[in-house]
Amino acid sequence: MASIAFVVPSVLNKGGGERRLDLDASSLSDAFTKCTDIMGDDFARRVLEPDGSPRSLINVYINGKNAKFTGGMDAPLKDGDEVYILPAVAGG
Repeated sequence: MASIAFVVPSVLNKGGGERRLDLDASSLSDAFTKCTDIMGDDFARRVLEPDGSPRSLINVYINGKNAKFTGGMDAPLKDGDEVYILPAVAGG
């Protein structure tokens, strides 16, 4: 298990400000499971598909790198990693 920081932006924290969760997790999937345990099922419904993958408009970063290109939900985590989730922004 790695000690990591999981950062949830205000928009995904019901407007309650950015929230930083210090977790022990071995993979990105494990981190999302533990974050859901803390934040609740409503968080999971807003961020994850029923199969556990991130919703299409949710971007996940590990240390500033898009997790899609580093193993996705199976990406291993190391001590000190920071996971940040960010909803896509669109408009015109």
